[in-house]
This record gives sequence, C-alpha cells and structure tokens, in this order.
Amino acid sequence: MAVVLSSYGTSSVATLIRDLDCDNTIEHNITGAGAADVQQIYINNSANAGSDFYLFMYNVTSGVTVGATKPQAVLYCPRGVAKHYVFPRDMVFGTGISIAGSTNNAAATFTEANPGSSVPVAIYISA
Repeated sequence: MAVVLSSYGTSSVATLIRDLDCDNTIEHNITGAGAADVQQIYINNSANAGSDFYLFMYNVTSGVTVGATKPQAVLYCPRGVAKHYVFPRDMVFGTGISIAGSTNNAAATFTEANPGSSVPVAIYISA
C-alpha cells in the first residue's frame, strides 16, 4: 500500500502520513523531504486478535536492508488493540524516515512476518 501524505497549514502537526496497510514492505523516505520530527504515532492492530505488531522506524531515506539495518525505534502494539504514542519532545529523524511492520519483534534480526489483517499506521510530523 502506498503512503498517503496530508499537509496542514495552521496546526502543531504539519503533516499526517498514513500507511493504511503497514506490512513487511519497507516504505522509504515517507515524508518525501528527508529529515522530520515525529510528534505522535497511531497504530491500529485491532483486526489482528492473534498477533502482536511491531513498527520498525529507520533514520534513513533509502537503502534499508531487512535483517541488517538497525532501526532507530521499534514501537509495539498488542494483539487486537490500537495504540497511540505521543512524544512531547518529538522523536527526531535527522536523515529521513523509512518504516516497515512485522509480527516479529527481534529488531536486530527483522524477518518478514506480515500480520494476518491490515494494520493502519498514522504518523504525525511536527510543524
């Protein structure tokens, strides 16, 4: 699924990035502009009652190698629920943001393990 960007002019959130089906496919440079500060992240794993979900976030614009590139952050969403993360001081990605999702939590050995159903992810970029 392609990543969708929405821009906001007068808000603390400048851009909302949505991946309606986050999976093991690496989405490179999701801001389209490189560096960004993440204010909030919403992960909806409610359609997957049988598996936890992990969002892998990389501080790169390209070149992620599955299983070799170390993520800057891994966010957890339990099975069958939605989780909302808020970062009061923002999570800074100085180079860019690339993402992938998995039911495997081993960040150092990320393997391609897709969830059974779609996992929508929304990433709010600070103004």
